[in-house]
Amino acid sequence: MLRLLICALCTIATASAFNLAVYSPPRSFCNVCMATGLKTGDMVTVISGADKGSVGKILSLDRKAGKVIVEGVNIRSKHVKPRKEGETGQILKREMPVHISNVAFDSEATDPVVEVNE
Repeated sequence: MLRLLICALCTIATASAFNLAVYSPPRSFCNVCMATGLKTGDMVTVISGADKGSVGKILSLDRKAGKVIVEGVNIRSKHVKPRKEGETGQILKREMPVHISNVAFDSEATDPVVEVNE
């Protein structure tokens, strides 16, 4: 309730004799709760970017940042330095977050195929 009140107050244009600039809050502040039906475990298709057309399962979902981590999509190399003496460095492959607008729910992957006998 308080968040809605703050967002409503942020959208009101405020101007004074000394400050004629109109205040607008950051985009991420007002769009905290993105209206998506996605949840962890859903199958999605990447619709934009380098991995366009890839299908994968949602591993984690960050609604505040508006990002999802999809299995096997947007894989990047992370260089890890040795922590202990005698340990060697590593290069790990990890899935990195993708913006939620770049994925779409894949109903074909989750629904079982039903054959009709005639």
